[in-house]
Amino acid sequence: MLSAPPIRRPVTWWWFLVPALTCGFGAPVIILIGAAKLRSRINVVMGIGYLALALFAFVGIQYTKPGKTGLIDGLVLAAVCVNWFAGTAHAAILAMRVRGAVAAGAPPPIPVDPALAAAQWRVNRRQEARAIVATNPALAAELRIGRPDLARQYDDGGLVDINHVPVVALMRALDLPEDLARTVVAERDRVGGFTTPDELTVYCEGVTPDGLARIRDRLLFVPL
Repeated sequence: MLSAPPIRRPVTWWWFLVPALTCGFGAPVIILIGAAKLRSRINVVMGIGYLALALFAFVGIQYTKPGKTGLIDGLVLAAVCVNWFAGTAHAAILAMRVRGAVAAGAPPPIPVDPALAAAQWRVNRRQEARAIVATNPALAAELRIGRPDLARQYDDGGLVDINHVPVVALMRALDLPEDLARTVVAERDRVGGFTTPDELTVYCEGVTPDGLARIRDRLLFVPL
């Protein structure tokens, strides 16, 4: 089974910065956003409360005078402090709750089938190896791509150089019967090497279109 796409959790870690960097005046905005995402009535009420305090502080500041303290000054300072410190903490808590709610509501990941993952890896590896053969033949020869009959360290995903491997390698790597593998080698030598997979069905009796389809992706044709 294929794995499910990764869960994209909302990036909310920065929410606490809004009230923290605005002296609390941004607290109502972020709290109401969090309330909407969580569909929380109590947070809506609290967000409105932060908004009322912010408005009171904004208006009250207009009536404060430098160097003098009074009741208005104390109330304004208290309103700012509540929005600033409590709003910052509240925003941080809401950020964590929103991330947790998204994670809790997401479907569990579908486990990956190891066999399917390994097969897909081999397909990708063959594509990589073919690119090396096409762009750097010398390196491909050094890596012995398509030569399961030779000692090597590079894993090419199961490619088989049909023009160079012996009968035994054809039998083992492509699971061909011995008589069919011998026919392929004999015809290969007779015509001077194959260039396309379809030539196998033309020159080699016993190679059927269905059989060719099974091994087509693993065939490599390096000129003799």
